[in-house]
Amino acid sequence: MKSLTPFEENVVRRVSVGDFLVRSAARYPRKEALRFRDRTYTFTALNDAVNRCAHGLTQMGVRKGDRVAILSHNCDQFVILWWGLMKLGAVITPLNFMLKNEEVKYIINHSEPGLFFVEDKLIPNMLAIKDELKTVRAFGYIDLAGEAAPAGWMNIEDLWKADLPAVEPEAIIAPDDPALLLYTSGTESAPKGVINTHLNFFSIVLSAAVDLHFTKRDVIIGGIPLYHVAAMYLFIACIAIGATNLMEYAPDPFEILKFTQEEGVTMWVWPPTLYINLPLLPNFDQLNLASLKLCIVFGALCPPAVLERWRAKLPATKFMNYYGQTEMSPLGACLQDEDFSARPDSIGRSHIPLELKVFGPDEKELPRGEVGELVARGPAVMRGYYKEESKTASTFRGGWHHTGDIVRMDEEGFIYFVDRAKDIIKTGGENVSSQEVEAFLYKHPKVADAAVIGMPDPVWSEAVTAIIVPRPGETLSEKEIVDFCKQSLAGYKVPKNILFVEALPRNPSGKILKNVLRQECEAKLTMKA
Repeated sequence: MKSLTPFEENVVRRVSVGDFLVRSAARYPRKEALRFRDRTYTFTALNDAVNRCAHGLTQMGVRKGDRVAILSHNCDQFVILWWGLMKLGAVITPLNFMLKNEEVKYIINHSEPGLFFVEDKLIPNMLAIKDELKTVRAFGYIDLAGEAAPAGWMNIEDLWKADLPAVEPEAIIAPDDPALLLYTSGTESAPKGVINTHLNFFSIVLSAAVDLHFTKRDVIIGGIPLYHVAAMYLFIACIAIGATNLMEYAPDPFEILKFTQEEGVTMWVWPPTLYINLPLLPNFDQLNLASLKLCIVFGALCPPAVLERWRAKLPATKFMNYYGQTEMSPLGACLQDEDFSARPDSIGRSHIPLELKVFGPDEKELPRGEVGELVARGPAVMRGYYKEESKTASTFRGGWHHTGDIVRMDEEGFIYFVDRAKDIIKTGGENVSSQEVEAFLYKHPKVADAAVIGMPDPVWSEAVTAIIVPRPGETLSEKEIVDFCKQSLAGYKVPKNILFVEALPRNPSGKILKNVLRQECEAKLTMKA
């Protein structure tokens, strides 16, 4: 009998995210999978485009394990490139479109992609650093605004021209092969590249079905930016389960309400900011949003008064709190609707692919009710940090992923968030490293000392707040600091509150006492208001 080829041996039982699309195209060939602007894709049409893209990428020299970067708002081109790469066993590196040039340059040079695709209106900024992106051998553009592209830049849609084959590419893919390299804020100034694998994304589909109650009848708004792992999670779940994704270029409150009314949207997934702001729009009380079966709040807990207003408008709709991390693809815990009344301040219980515990400083599990660090393990946990073996080993010490988040867990397994050991500020659904902003503030010639914290905010959940000690003899204004930050930091990282003080509180070892700062800032911001 003829022996199996390596590809035959792999494909007969492989774990490959691209195969979700193959199977849904077989089950629901004419069902709508994706709509963006005036373009609609059935599952079959999307799978054909993705396959042609995989062959186009192969012609461009992309091989298994290669990285390809993209800087763009949400669009169908982003999706086709992403899934074409996954079908080859190659890796997409999406960049936040709000990043400044120096931030983009760091990520590109660290991740070392061979190809870099940029949304047309974002190209002018990239031209200033193009020659410093050491590994990029070819640049491409994404035509979303009809703006002219520089000479020599390829149109991303040439990757899936009609004359390319739509047959499945042959690629040997292992469960732990990378599917995504996503850079996330950490406690250090430089972001870390999280490696999410094919196995990670297989496990999150199990959670989508069991924990989030996804079905093939769901219609989702894909408004969360695709550089965010939460957006990728939702899209993968839609493809695997057979749901429809109505993709937005960026979250648009008016479009969200229009889609929900006219398209029968069944599920929302937004940070608290949108739930706070949507009811403020004109004629909101007259809108019919009854198609919504589930509203998920992620990034932070929704203020109780806001939640009460939503429950009054949508009495038949279920609500859910969601906690996750990029390092867990992005699983963690969720609070089901039936548990809200008894535990409104909980982030819920663990998602089905994860085991969660609370550890003390001795790396041992604490009794229920005691406060410690949340740790996790299971197939949703990342493979590790790219090029950061020591940081990966530290995070995975003892066979557990250490989240850096301080929590307590009750006798029933419900988790209550206490603090962020990593000093991450969650503002409007984005993560901001306080130390990254602090490191930048220290570059200002008039700044002697600085600390950055998150302060509660009714709109942003947390507002980036800078406490600054000016150099002796120097005077500083809030506007001067804001203008300085806007030059090189993404907008969501720029401090929204700025306070000037004579000295920062520190312990004997020199560490800034941020708990003391929060108390002092609360009083000063109240007086300032």
